[in-house]
Amino acid sequence: MVRFPSPSGRPSRPRLLLTGFGPFPGAPRNPTTEVVARLAERRVGERLGVDIVPHVFSTTWEALDDLARLLAETRPDIVLHLGLKRRATANAVEAFGRNRVSMAAVDAEGRRPRAAVLDADAPPRLASTLPVRRIAARIAGLGLPVEVSTDAGRYLCNGLLWRSLRLAGGRPTGFLHLPPTRDTSAPNGSFSLFGLIHAIEVTIEVIAERR
Repeated sequence: MVRFPSPSGRPSRPRLLLTGFGPFPGAPRNPTTEVVARLAERRVGERLGVDIVPHVFSTTWEALDDLARLLAETRPDIVLHLGLKRRATANAVEAFGRNRVSMAAVDAEGRRPRAAVLDADAPPRLASTLPVRRIAARIAGLGLPVEVSTDAGRYLCNGLLWRSLRLAGGRPTGFLHLPPTRDTSAPNGSFSLFGLIHAIEVTIEVIAERR
């Protein structure tokens, strides 16, 4: 996505890499794919004060290996990842990425991670560099269920958050787990896609305001 220069020659808006995931076992429809697509419309970024660069990862362990290349190609100022938590009853703003995944976690291609520890020479967890409590408060102000989560799980969502924080270099980086929508097969899929989009819109507003 092209950033429009200001009269000084500098980009007029920060570039935000917004990512989601495709389907995975137990979730043939992943609402994060559509949330990312809707928010990638140019007028949305203009209204929120950012240039949104969309990307949807295939839900595979191998796809996480593309993160460094993706960051180098897009050169974002902010990174916001989205994932689906099938049993969630609220939007979850993740506070930490953990240096561990489950060896039993099968991806969309039936494969398991290479190792349970993501980085043997790294600490057990890294903190999100987004204002997680401020984001949660803003989402709550919409009347939507929300929580600050201290455990992003042991699946690809946590793996992506961990790797992204390791590569952040001071760049605001974080992750939101979204609950299932009504059109998914999850038994608690009572959320509307519009509500999830609105939650991410105010999340981006908070991040942009802080910058």
